[in-house]
Amino acid sequence: MELLRGRGRLNVGALRCLVHGPAPGAWNMAVDEALMDTARCGRVTLRLYQWEPGCLSFGRNQTARGRYDGELAARRGIDVVRRPTGGRSVFHHREITYSVTAPADEWGGLRQAYLRINRALAAGLRDLGVPAAVVEERRSSALPRPGPRACFRDPLPGEVVARNRKLVGSAQWRDGGALLQHGSLLLHNDQAMVEELRIGGSEGVDLPATGLAEHLDPLPPVETVVDALARAFATELGRERDRAELTTAERSMAGARMARYRRDEWTWRR
Repeated sequence: MELLRGRGRLNVGALRCLVHGPAPGAWNMAVDEALMDTARCGRVTLRLYQWEPGCLSFGRNQTARGRYDGELAARRGIDVVRRPTGGRSVFHHREITYSVTAPADEWGGLRQAYLRINRALAAGLRDLGVPAAVVEERRSSALPRPGPRACFRDPLPGEVVARNRKLVGSAQWRDGGALLQHGSLLLHNDQAMVEELRIGGSEGVDLPATGLAEHLDPLPPVETVVDALARAFATELGRERDRAELTTAERSMAGARMARYRRDEWTWRR
């Protein structure tokens, strides 16, 4: 029962909302994975968080060894981590990251859940005045291979864009009856750093990404964006919002998992 307690009370039917300040990449990934254990108990959780220091993340099966310069990242004070989810490289800095954990069969298959979550994101952004939309499905909707390219390089079907430029990059993982989908909502577009950290340097590619600052002037406080997203998720999922904190058990599980995300054997495993 401890896994399901938020602020000392049990409300499995609600959307549990966690809001966390900036933290290192290993901790952020460990918490997202730990929340999958809660999802296996039937709980749906929305987590909104940030990163400090700035962090380059690789997709679970992406080839990074020999393609990205970890020593250069360290000299620039940039963290490096490998996500539990798939996808490609992302630079996390001036952004708000969301994660959703839920039972794997909560919204159907991978694509159905992906679209449902991204529709909630787009709705929350539209409430802020952003011209956000979900890319329509195309007949050719095969996902690209997880090579060295950046996540924000290609807006794919089901993803969130603004004026045809990618605003949110997302990835999903399913394991043991739970799903995790998390992604980056850019406040400012810093994704050129992904190319700069490639071995051999940037290829001068103009990544078709965009940040909220290009659509909202002035950029609203983080708290305002977080609240808009939480409201939209609650509406889309048809659940009451329940603001909560990590349980003692979740913190313990995240602490145990963090060791893996700190190890080079995981980060540079391929």
